[in-house]
Amino acid sequence: MSGPSAERTAALRGPADDELVLAGVIVPGDEQVLTPVIRQAMLAGRFETEEAAQIPHIVRDGDRVLEIGAGIGFISTLLARQPQVARVIAVEANPHLLDYMGRLHARNGVDKVHRLNAILGNSAAANVTFYLRRDFWMGSISAEPNPWIGTVEVPTMSLDGLLRDEAIDLIVCDVEGAEADLFEGADLSGVDRIFVETHDHVTGLSGVRRLFVTMHDHGFVYDPRHSTGSVVLFRRLGETDIVRPYSG
Repeated sequence: MSGPSAERTAALRGPADDELVLAGVIVPGDEQVLTPVIRQAMLAGRFETEEAAQIPHIVRDGDRVLEIGAGIGFISTLLARQPQVARVIAVEANPHLLDYMGRLHARNGVDKVHRLNAILGNSAAANVTFYLRRDFWMGSISAEPNPWIGTVEVPTMSLDGLLRDEAIDLIVCDVEGAEADLFEGADLSGVDRIFVETHDHVTGLSGVRRLFVTMHDHGFVYDPRHSTGSVVLFRRLGETDIVRPYSG
């Protein structure tokens, strides 16, 4: 049996012995993807914890979401489960994760996610070198500062074109340092929220500053209500600001 019915049946089964359950998401066992470091982070409750906690609070009715740096598909699954979300575009640069992401989505009965293997930007380059690392979450388009185990050429895709064609409302971004420059010069006119993880261990504080300056120049403001540590929500400041009520 294959197709949507098989996916729903798989999602109804309880987790197998080699599977984990994180925030209600079943994570299939796979030693090539879930290295000891990553598996331990999951078991200790340190895997995408801050992002996962905020997802229900940052989405709006009818949202079309672009996730940049989708990894194994954990966050896109949480997004797709939100009834307000209409569609999720999950973009991942590491081609070796696409099959696993598909399996995770199928295992959880997710059907609102479109997966893409690409590096987003607005340059004329047809391909960009991506540096693979043992723990997938360290993979990036930068050879520094962490040792890498291999490289792969990844096709590029226009960020502006994807935002326009998919009418994106919300961007969720975790790209291991590339966030410092990704949005500079981009057309974000249709986007009203950007939820991004900063990586000062890669970019330094100067990279964090560049991101904040870029967001300010695009008309976004830092929203402390749904930001935690390195995970930051930028929101477009509308004509009517909302004052948070005093809670004592």
